[in-house]
Amino acid sequence: MNANNRLVYLDWMRGLGVLIMLQGHVVEGWVRQQDRASEWFWLSQFLGGLPAPVFLFLVGVSLALVLDRMRRKGASSLQLVKKVLRRSAWILFLAYAFRIEQYLVWYPFSDWRGIFKVDTLNCIAICTLVIGLVSILFKSRRTNIAAMGTATGAFVFLIPLIYPLEGLPRFVLSYVNGAGNPSYFSFFPWAAFTLAGITLGYVLLEAKERMEEREFFKHIAVAGICAYAVGYGMSLTPVFEYGFFDYSLTSPHFFFVRLGLILLILYGAYLWCRRETAYRWSPLVTLGQASLIVYWMHLEVVYGRFGFGSTLRLSDAVLHLVWFLPLMLVLASYRRIQNTLTEAWKQVLRRPESAENAG
Repeated sequence: MNANNRLVYLDWMRGLGVLIMLQGHVVEGWVRQQDRASEWFWLSQFLGGLPAPVFLFLVGVSLALVLDRMRRKGASSLQLVKKVLRRSAWILFLAYAFRIEQYLVWYPFSDWRGIFKVDTLNCIAICTLVIGLVSILFKSRRTNIAAMGTATGAFVFLIPLIYPLEGLPRFVLSYVNGAGNPSYFSFFPWAAFTLAGITLGYVLLEAKERMEEREFFKHIAVAGICAYAVGYGMSLTPVFEYGFFDYSLTSPHFFFVRLGLILLILYGAYLWCRRETAYRWSPLVTLGQASLIVYWMHLEVVYGRFGFGSTLRLSDAVLHLVWFLPLMLVLASYRRIQNTLTEAWKQVLRRPESAENAG
């Protein structure tokens, strides 16, 4: 934890997700069709599927931390509701603002229907709203742990049954199950990671008061291994292939596999941020703390009218990461650079005054 009372390992983990997202989108957006059958392309896109679960998981953890902190300060249920509503409304506003901006800037090559695509930010907003409001109903950490943990398990196994849902307005369905668009980040199945995250967040807060933090994270590592093993074991039997079965979208198997990886990444992030030199500037922490601006700007560069399109060899696309990643890091560091320059200028202005006083 740093001076701003932030859990730095969560920022580091978010920054790692941003880094993986950047490489995945560059490769997906710029590599030509004939290079997309290679193993390296497959590996890039496999890794590129991990950031969204990481982000949604961390949304849940952050919700637990924020709501618990407000409860400890004596906030009423109404204040908690307002906090969740403001937080989710702001994210949803940004999601549509980004889409409208992209439509206008990319015109005439843009499609107006893309404005209504349910993307990562839309999903984060809806998960924040629904899961945050449900969490407010439970007044203590332990009741939240029990309720959210149970909800996570039930949710995961209900996804294949609920995903084919029909009969609702198409706009509503697009948020519920993608309305036939598997590329949409709809509430089902993606909210499972936010439910797991908010459960872990309350467990983390409860455990920090009852046991040593390092010992707790050893349990996180074991839980990650077990979750991965459960997911892998489930894939060995057809018993769990029911309802609308899509291994990488609706299956309980893949959820547990990805959850296991997320928990192991969290454990690694915690260990990395306990180094003696962890207080120094970190590019991943910087990316994690500025993930929103990086998310917005990288879409402009990769998929905008000035991007390369699907025209590059895989090796050339990877080579472009040499300038693309530092560019995103500079954007993420903008506020830090601005503050540093401001302080330096103030020091310059103070020197004549100091010299005059000394004389």
